[in-house]
Amino acid sequence: MKGEISIFIGFECTQCGRRHPPGLVYQCPECGGSLDARYDYERFRQTVSIRDWIGRKERGIWKYRELLPVRARREPITLGEGSTPLIKSHSILKNLNIENFWIKNETVNPTLSFKDRAQSVAVNAAKDLGLGSVVCASTGNTGVAAAAYAARAGLPCSVYVPAGTPDEKLRIIRAFGAELRIVEGNYGDAYAEAGGESVRRGAFNLTSTYLNPYSIEGNKTVAYEIFAELGGVPDWIAIPVGAGPLLDACYKGFRELKAAGLAGSLPRMVGVQAQGCAPIVRAFENEDDQVRPWDAPRTVASGIADPLTTYPADGARTLRTIRESGGAAVAIGEEEIVRFRERLAAEEGLLVETSAATAVAAVSRLRERGLLQEGQSIVSVVTGHGVKDLTATTI
Repeated sequence: MKGEISIFIGFECTQCGRRHPPGLVYQCPECGGSLDARYDYERFRQTVSIRDWIGRKERGIWKYRELLPVRARREPITLGEGSTPLIKSHSILKNLNIENFWIKNETVNPTLSFKDRAQSVAVNAAKDLGLGSVVCASTGNTGVAAAAYAARAGLPCSVYVPAGTPDEKLRIIRAFGAELRIVEGNYGDAYAEAGGESVRRGAFNLTSTYLNPYSIEGNKTVAYEIFAELGGVPDWIAIPVGAGPLLDACYKGFRELKAAGLAGSLPRMVGVQAQGCAPIVRAFENEDDQVRPWDAPRTVASGIADPLTTYPADGARTLRTIRESGGAAVAIGEEEIVRFRERLAAEEGLLVETSAATAVAAVSRLRERGLLQEGQSIVSVVTGHGVKDLTATTI
């Protein structure tokens, strides 16, 4: 396999700027801020042909392993995640005269969602760190992915989910052999329970907020793939967000490409939430710097129904990224979410979960508001397959 070097050198706190070496760490020991992985980019440029690197023909995220936080010279634990299609839309928004609208189809990952990217990296990190078990909180997709990759790695896995998580996802988690724990309450309650088990048992916490700085890095490979397929940077990228690590990581990926001299610009990032749980959108519209937790989330889009009760600072990190990019945050109503889910299936042949449908609905919203200009390009990342969420048509 190509990728003989590892240039991962540690983490930097996104709040206080302190740097920390590689190791078992979740948040900054000094201030509690979330962490961002650091690499020796100078060594990367000296060792690798950048254009050959972005154009590698191998499939999957591990062709980009030099910029992933893993040990060098070890075959990664993988199920073939990544290299998902970028599909040009021909139908669903034809009436809006958007010629350059692309759909990044993450539903064809091994467990049918983008979470496979993060969980593959996180489980490899667990192996590198010598940890013997993993745990996570999930609204479904993270739990499915964590269970699958833990099974592949031979690691015991516990998954905490809130009551009301779609039955399809619960059955899949059990099928992969994970210990499933259903928590009365919302995602924040499941998050707290998973954190408690991580502390008690020393299990590596794979929860896909900003908690695990290793897992976040897997998400940025979406940016590399979009750039490689388009041959450039789209003007806009729309992504469904709960806490928002996929959006933040995707923007980081493009920043890395720009710093390497490959990309000449950066995309504007659009964070998309459901109107029934939209703490980041509310802060964006109110011009707040901080994100307040959302009371009583109620939405059909369960995958992004994160009230940010326990970790509002995660929402603030996503909010900063949206603003830094010159992007936007939009909330989609329940009827519109269901309608776009149905239209994606009937008009584009894509069966997606309700959370994923919000990213396509957002394109219409941006056009209506005059933010998406004629001739501009936009990519919507559809994050999960509808087969795991077939009953989600009403709340």
